[in-house]
Amino acid sequence: MRSQELDVVYSLLRAAAAQKQPVTAVYDGLPRLLCPHLLGKNKRGELRAFCYQCGGESESVLRTLPEGVGGWRCIAVDKLTQVELQVSAWRTEPRTGQQHCIEQVDFDVEAQSGCDPQNGQ
Repeated sequence: MRSQELDVVYSLLRAAAAQKQPVTAVYDGLPRLLCPHLLGKNKRGELRAFCYQCGGESESVLRTLPEGVGGWRCIAVDKLTQVELQVSAWRTEPRTGQQHCIEQVDFDVEAQSGCDPQNGQ
């Protein structure tokens, strides 16, 4: 049995995005520090989070930046465990090109008042 139910994980991701707070989580067995930007469903109706990963580990290469590491990730919500809100700096960078992770957007951090939209959404 999962340590966190899917609806609880999704609610935590939505709260993190709304409050611009990162989350720590385990994804594919690796610890991650994620800033969720988009939440919704892919073409098959599966829950996805389009996140900026700014710490932790990854099976694919994370770019090295002056402030650490970073990169955009399409996350299968049902594969996340040990999700916890963090009180630390929200991290992001402009997206290059259009994301194809989420087809049915449920929450977009950039659509909230006071946010500047980025190109490539």
